[in-house]
Amino acid sequence: MAIVDYKQSGGCDVWILSAGSVRMDGGAMFGVVPRPLWERCYVPDERNRIGLTMNCLLVREQGEVVLIETGFGGKVTEKLREIYALNESDGLLASLEVTPEEITRVVLTHLHQDHAGGCTVQEGEEYVPAFPNATYYVQKGEWEDAENADGQTVNGYRYDEVMRPLSPVLSLLDGDERICPFVEVVVTPGHTRRHQSVLVHTGEDTFCFVGDLIPTTHHLKPIYVMAYDLYPRQTYLVKQEIMERAVSENWIMVWPHDPDVAWGRLRRDDAGVYEVEYVT
Repeated sequence: MAIVDYKQSGGCDVWILSAGSVRMDGGAMFGVVPRPLWERCYVPDERNRIGLTMNCLLVREQGEVVLIETGFGGKVTEKLREIYALNESDGLLASLEVTPEEITRVVLTHLHQDHAGGCTVQEGEEYVPAFPNATYYVQKGEWEDAENADGQTVNGYRYDEVMRPLSPVLSLLDGDERICPFVEVVVTPGHTRRHQSVLVHTGEDTFCFVGDLIPTTHHLKPIYVMAYDLYPRQTYLVKQEIMERAVSENWIMVWPHDPDVAWGRLRRDDAGVYEVEYVT
């Protein structure tokens, strides 16, 4: 997995890693927004797809090594690999002096396969946790919805390859919760019913891995909501709450799918439009 960016903050090491690239339908990524508007943000290819990344966050502080998101982890059919032009990075931690055994916690915003697929690896005919000494965190309601997925949602998950092997090392959360001294989660529904965003507090900065609530910097406009969102009205409302808090508390926002801007602070101009201030 390639290093996208790095920042040392308050004695805490924070890396953005890329799990690879993917091309998704532009119309699906922007929902009800007409193509003449969204193609100003991303120029689609001949199949109407736009290029996106799969970013993860790795944080090391005080003996804890916390990984947020894991990418597909190779668990995708060849048909879908071709449809989405999926190009995965080699090795989740290949670019770092960190081994899978050193990861102490893995936090997932939700269980869709492009975010949770890398949680497990195949050993022989079995799938096992990729980070054997880690506890994995997800909202209880997200787990239950994935277990009971129906015809509309089932293709987003990999139950046998990912979820079942994680059961013994899983911590199911019920709402906002601090999971270690410098990491907390806040429930941010919209993309799924119990999607969560992850806050990392270093003492100097607060990083917010916002997940698919705001997948790219081009989704800052409240009405720019993905067609993939199960609860688009909640996305519209909750993203505004999160962005207001990000501005007032001076967070560094981390976007999971933006191919150009991995993280940045938010500012609101005189017209009330949210803008990104790049982090150096």
